[in-house]
Amino acid sequence: MEVKLWEIVQAAGGRLLQGDGGACISSFITDSREAGPGAMFVPIRGERTDGHAYVGAALRQGAAASFTDHPLPGLAGEPIALVLVPDCRRAMQQAAAWYRGRFSLPIVGITGSVGKTTAKEMAAQALSARFSVHKTPGNQNSQVGVPATICGLGPCHTAAVVEMGISMPGEMARIAEVVKPTCGAITNIGVSHIEFLKTRENILKEKTQIAGYLPPEGVLFVNGDDELLPGLKETALYPVRTFGLGSGCDWQAAAIQEAGGSTMFACLGPDGRETPVAVPVVGTHNVRNALMAVALADHLGIPREDAAQALAGYQPPTGRQQILQAGGVTLIDDSYNASPDSMRSALDVLASRPCGGKRVALLADMLELGDLSQEGHAQVGAYAREKGIDQLVALGPLAKYTAESFGPGAKWFADKEEATAFLCGALSQGDVVLVKGSRGMGTETVVKALRSRAR
Repeated sequence: MEVKLWEIVQAAGGRLLQGDGGACISSFITDSREAGPGAMFVPIRGERTDGHAYVGAALRQGAAASFTDHPLPGLAGEPIALVLVPDCRRAMQQAAAWYRGRFSLPIVGITGSVGKTTAKEMAAQALSARFSVHKTPGNQNSQVGVPATICGLGPCHTAAVVEMGISMPGEMARIAEVVKPTCGAITNIGVSHIEFLKTRENILKEKTQIAGYLPPEGVLFVNGDDELLPGLKETALYPVRTFGLGSGCDWQAAAIQEAGGSTMFACLGPDGRETPVAVPVVGTHNVRNALMAVALADHLGIPREDAAQALAGYQPPTGRQQILQAGGVTLIDDSYNASPDSMRSALDVLASRPCGGKRVALLADMLELGDLSQEGHAQVGAYAREKGIDQLVALGPLAKYTAESFGPGAKWFADKEEATAFLCGALSQGDVVLVKGSRGMGTETVVKALRSRAR
C-alpha cells in the first residue's frame, strides 16, 4: 500500500489533528513494536488494554501516523500525524474498503466454522497456477486482520484469497464490506463461537453474509456434505455450487485413496469430466478442501489439470495436521485450534494412520462452546473410543468430560507440564500420537516437548 495520509483521513471520515497530510502510508499496524517508516498505528480498545496507551511508543518506533478516538495533548507538537475518528477499528475498515476499490481483480473470500486457514492455503495454491496471489497471512481473519490483509494488495498481485472469520453477530457484514469478494466459499457450519451466536442456524446466517457484496457473476461454493449448507441452493438469491463426497454435489470427489502422507482422488466436475488430484495431506476434510480449490480455480478460468498440478505442491500450515516423525513416533501436530468438528476430523486421521504400536491422543479443552461445552467434550471422548484410540490424555478442566466419556485408558490432567511429562513417558517406538486443543490451551508447547524428546 502506498497512499497519502489525507486520502485515509477522507476515506475514514476523520480529521487531521496534527502532522503532514501528505505523509506516505504503506501499512496499518496494531502492535506498536511493529512500527516503522510508513506505518499507521491503529490503537484498539480491548477488554484489558487500550491501544491509545501505546501511541507514544509507536511514535518512538518510527510510525508515520496514528488514529485516535480522542485528542492526545501529550503528543502535541511531536513529529507524528494524528487522525481523530469516532472508532479506530471502524476507521481502519473504512480506509481498507476504500483501498480495495482501487483494484479490479478476482478476490476469493473463504469462511466456515473450522478449516478456514487450510482451505485458504489450498485455494491460493490452486490459483497460483495462473495468478500472482495475495493471501491472508497466517489466520489474520478478524475485523482487524482482514483490512490489514486487503491493504497488503499491490500492483504485482492479480488475485487474492482472503480468510474471513467471525465470532460475534454482525462481524461478517463489516468485513465483507471491506473485502467485496468476487466469489466465496464456506467450508462448513459447526459450533465454533456458538457461545456468542447461540445456534448453528445463527452461525449459518452470519457466515452467509460473505455473499452480501458478490457481483452479479459471483458464485458461492459451499460444502455439499454439510447438514445446513446445501439448503442455500434453494433459498439463496445468488448462485450456489456445492462440493463434497456426496453424489448430489456439483463438484464431487470419488475413488479416494491414501498412501503414506498423501491422498489421491478423482475430481468430477459439473460437466462429468474427471480430473485426477493428489495432495500431500490426509483426511476427507482435506479432500473437500482440495475439491473446493479446484472448483474455485475452474470458476476463475484456470484449467483443472493446472490447478491439480499446483495442489501437488501444497504444504500444510504449522500446527494444522502436520505429520512429523519424532524418534520413532509419528506425531500429528494439530495443535493450532480445536472444536468438536475439527476434533472428529483429527481423530479420523489418527485412526487411519499406519501404526506399529498404539494410537494416542492428547486432547485439550475446546473453548467458546458456551452451553454446549460439557456435551461437546463428552461427544469427542465417545468418538475417540468409537474410533479405536488406545489411550487418551485429556488436558484442562473441560477435557475432564472427554476423559470420562472415553472411559478406561484415559488420563486427565489439569496441568500442562504434568500431561506433557506423562505423554513423553508413555510413548514407545511405533506409536502414533495426535496433539490438539484450542489456541488458548497452548498445546504447541506439548508438540515442542515431544520433538525435543526425540533429539
